[in-house]
Amino acid sequence: MSAPVSGSRTKGSDVVAEYAEIWAPASLSNLGPGFDVLGVALADVGDTIVARRADASGVAIGRVDPAGSVPDDSESNTAAVAAMRVLEGGDASFGVRLDLNKGVRPGSGLGSSAASAVAAAVATGLLCGLNKHDPRVLDAALTGESRASGAVHGDNVIPSLSGGFCLVNPVDPFEYRRIEVPGDVWIAVVLPDVPVLTREARSLLPGSVALGDAVRHAGCLAFLLDSLRSGDLQAVGRFIMSDEIVEPRRAQLLPAYSAIRAAALESGAFGCSLSGSGPAMFAIADSEAASEVILNGMRQAAGGDHVAGLVTTVDRAGARQVPAEVARPGLSDADLPPHGTFQRNA
Repeated sequence: MSAPVSGSRTKGSDVVAEYAEIWAPASLSNLGPGFDVLGVALADVGDTIVARRADASGVAIGRVDPAGSVPDDSESNTAAVAAMRVLEGGDASFGVRLDLNKGVRPGSGLGSSAASAVAAAVATGLLCGLNKHDPRVLDAALTGESRASGAVHGDNVIPSLSGGFCLVNPVDPFEYRRIEVPGDVWIAVVLPDVPVLTREARSLLPGSVALGDAVRHAGCLAFLLDSLRSGDLQAVGRFIMSDEIVEPRRAQLLPAYSAIRAAALESGAFGCSLSGSGPAMFAIADSEAASEVILNGMRQAAGGDHVAGLVTTVDRAGARQVPAEVARPGLSDADLPPHGTFQRNA
């Protein structure tokens, strides 16, 4: 029998959580030709949320760190929207208070709203007796994230929830596949200080494309997926840069786009691309040392040493309890399927 989590009470044979603390990773999305369908979770950077049971119904926002980094009202805060959706789906007779620690800069292109929504959905789910693979948790995370992006899409949410590289059905984000990549993938990420709104970036995209362009795009995505599965990082880098439909239009929102991309390649990157709608740009490498050199080049092209950036790799576990060693039934990394479908009626 598993031990109760800290901050829980035992009633009969059941463990009822009074509070849960969840960390959810940042993510890269729209990877190359994988617009709205391909994303990856990032190690060592993410949001942490503590959810506590409250007698009053609904969701209350408590401490937010850094202060003022996100909306503090429950109607527009992605974490609060996700938590409320879980409470409604779990028929909860209680409310929750959320404390947020924002480790992912809002508007960075690193899935900030998704990380908050996922962490809140998983934490509130634990209070309702739901594990992170329950479809109600995913539904809540998607709903919360859509409050910021204006649309329901899973290429940030699914990686943050499940970890790794994830291929998501854009029509039904409950269907996904984990892309198992052999070996380590090192990623240099630069964060130019340029505001980019997801809704504005989407408004630049065409409503339709020529058949020949669509065929080419589909082929590039197929080759990118195969390159990931085979661990051919040079090919991954090449196909990461193959998008001729979405990225060229979004690139105009980032004045230093071409300079950053050129600097990454000149510094040894296998490929360089936008993450999400930007402004974050990332580059692929096969070692930490190589990534450090690449990041320095990208920073200089983006404006200098003061420009934020990081070197990281892939987070393969996704959202999890803090501290990670505290076990709870249904939240073990061992339960994580390499690929599959969230069953809506499971």
